[in-house]
Amino acid sequence: MEIVQISKGMEQTKEFAKYGFYEVEENLELFFPSVEVRISRDDEKGFSYLRKDAEGNVIEKIIPSKSKIKLEVAPIRPLNYPAHRTSFVYLKFNKEVFLSEGASTSFLVRCPIEIGIFLVHDTHKDSMDWFTCDPSNSRFGLYGAPDTGKLCKYYKVPIVKNELDSHPYHSCVMRVNFENLLERGYSITKAIFPITDHFLYYKEDRVQLDSLKVTLKKRVAVEYVETAELRLQTDWIKSPSWEKDTETPSMEMGLE
Repeated sequence: MEIVQISKGMEQTKEFAKYGFYEVEENLELFFPSVEVRISRDDEKGFSYLRKDAEGNVIEKIIPSKSKIKLEVAPIRPLNYPAHRTSFVYLKFNKEVFLSEGASTSFLVRCPIEIGIFLVHDTHKDSMDWFTCDPSNSRFGLYGAPDTGKLCKYYKVPIVKNELDSHPYHSCVMRVNFENLLERGYSITKAIFPITDHFLYYKEDRVQLDSLKVTLKKRVAVEYVETAELRLQTDWIKSPSWEKDTETPSMEMGLE
C-alpha cells in the first residue's frame, strides 16, 4: 500500500491525483477534472480544507489536529449528487442485447462514480467530503408506475470491451451477467439494482465495481427480474463506503 508523504516546500504539479493514501504535514493540493482540493496547516492546532469546482462553488472545513493527518482519496458510489434520495441505480445501456429463451450472456458496462475523501484513524475512516467530476450527468429516474415505482439515480452508459475501459474520475467498470429463464426471447436495455450491495475497488485512477447477476423469470403468469450482487475477486484496493452497506441476497422487480 503506497502512502504519499507531503512535506513543507514540496512543489505540486497540476496532474490529476491518484486514488490512495496521503499523509499531510503542512500542505497538500489535489487536482481532479473540474475540482481542486487544498489542505494547509493554519497553526499548531489544525488544518484548513478547501474544495472548489469549475462552477465556483467552494466548500471550507477545519480539521483540528496537532500532528500530521492521513487521508484516503477513493471512488464511492454515485448516490450523493445532487442529493442522496435513493440507494438504487438505473443503468440504461447504449445498445440493446437480445437474449433468446434459455440463454445467458455476460458483458461489461461503465457505471458512474463519485469521489470521497476520508480522514484515516488507527481503527476506522471518517467520511469527510465527497464530490462528482461530472455533475451534468447526475439525474434521477423512476422505474415503474408513478405511485409505486422505484426512484433511482439514472445514467446512460456504454457497453465496453475490457475491465480497464473506465473513464478516470467519472466512471468504473462493472460486469453484468444476464440469464433468460422466460419462454420467449427478450431485449435487454437496462439494469436496475441497489448499488449499496456493491463495493468498489481501485488501482491508481482505474476503478471496478462488484458484478451484477440479473435473471429473467416467470411465476405463474407474472414475468419478473431477480438481481443479486457477485463479489469481485481482485487484488485492487477496496474503497471505504460513504453510505451504509447493504446485503440483499436477491431482489425481485416487475419486468417492463
